[in-house]
Amino acid sequence: MKKLLALLAVVALIVGGWYFASPWLAMKGLADAAQANDSAELEARVDFPALRASASDQISEATRRREGQGVLGELGGALAERVGRAAIDRALTPDMVGNLVVTGSFAAGLLPERLRGQEIEWDVEREGLDHFRAAGTFEDGTDGPILLFARHGLGWKLTGFELP
Repeated sequence: MKKLLALLAVVALIVGGWYFASPWLAMKGLADAAQANDSAELEARVDFPALRASASDQISEATRRREGQGVLGELGGALAERVGRAAIDRALTPDMVGNLVVTGSFAAGLLPERLRGQEIEWDVEREGLDHFRAAGTFEDGTDGPILLFARHGLGWKLTGFELP
């Protein structure tokens, strides 16, 4: 009976350790791969079809917010949505994801001048067993992007993002 209880305690420790540590380790692994410019490792840690879908959804949402601004606003929004989706398909590469993780932006030139050169810190926020978020914060306290992760087997993959 004591052996069974000991085994259950060890299993509980392993499961509990995985539950609490794996999101942090996944974010650290992604950040390390981004810092090292390791495209193969970034590719392995990112679900690019899901990431592209997330970006497309954000473009669609931005387009919907423009609706009601007249015929030109709707035509411009539809054109922006189509062009944006095509750009996303080409632009979301391991290198671009690495830039997002390291600098807080897909391209350093897109950051406001006051944020350039600032380090970004990532805080992991658990969202149940299958999802977590990594919220970015710049040195001056400015909110950065939010990276969305989904469980993939016993590991995690980046599946989306939210830009501030």
